[in-house]
Amino acid sequence: MANKIALLLLGGIVVTATSAGAAIGVYLGDGGPLLGGNNDGGDGSAAPTATLTATATATTAPATDADAGGGNGDSDGGGGGTATEEPGSAGTTPPPTSTATPPTATPEPDATATPGPVRPDSFNETKVRLLVVEEINDRRVERGLERLRSDEVLTRMAGNHSRRMSGQGYVSHAAGGYTTAERYRRNGLDQRCGILDSERNTVREDREIEALDKVSAGGEFDNRTNRNEREIAVDAVENWFATDSERRKLTYENAGQLGVGVHVSGSNRAYLTVDLCS
Repeated sequence: MANKIALLLLGGIVVTATSAGAAIGVYLGDGGPLLGGNNDGGDGSAAPTATLTATATATTAPATDADAGGGNGDSDGGGGGTATEEPGSAGTTPPPTSTATPPTATPEPDATATPGPVRPDSFNETKVRLLVVEEINDRRVERGLERLRSDEVLTRMAGNHSRRMSGQGYVSHAAGGYTTAERYRRNGLDQRCGILDSERNTVREDREIEALDKVSAGGEFDNRTNRNEREIAVDAVENWFATDSERRKLTYENAGQLGVGVHVSGSNRAYLTVDLCS
């Protein structure tokens, strides 16, 4: 009997709890007074309403780059679209601009080619001879001396000696079997071509009245390459005036005549002879 009474009491409790839960559910689902009551609050005044949905929050908060363009979807992305950035917005990074200067090609310097030898037969030996006379006389005038006159016999004799030196390949007062004294004598010049010194006491003759040299004529020789007639003449005369003994011969005060011989060899050498006379 007691058990039946307990079961009846327990059943009543369950029924009562179930009815109360149903009532709470109805109130909650229909926006009943447990969630704020009716719109008029029941007393004519507006009742405060608790906003619980993400939609209400979204209507009051400003849009950010992360959710801009998301449409009206819920916070779980159910109705959201793909966010896009407007041109020129703060989040846009312009493409990098290259400031590197392209390398400038440096032109290679033109290689200066060393000119080759000048053909020996391109030199005019007569022109060289006249230029030697000119160079010697210019230096005599600078020293207050008289110019020397060219003599035909002396010129022929000097020319023969230059050719003989070229044939033997070296400079010497003896060439082709003849010394300086023998050449003057064979040409009838030994008696008239002695040159008195400045005191007119001593006669200069033989080797003392002859100057010789070998210089470049179109090819390198003695660290020099003479490429025209003027350069040959200047080279030889400068050599003579740079040597005391030869300069003294060419600046005899009592000398009056000279003969110059020039021969250009096939090996680009010029052999020169100067024979003097009073």
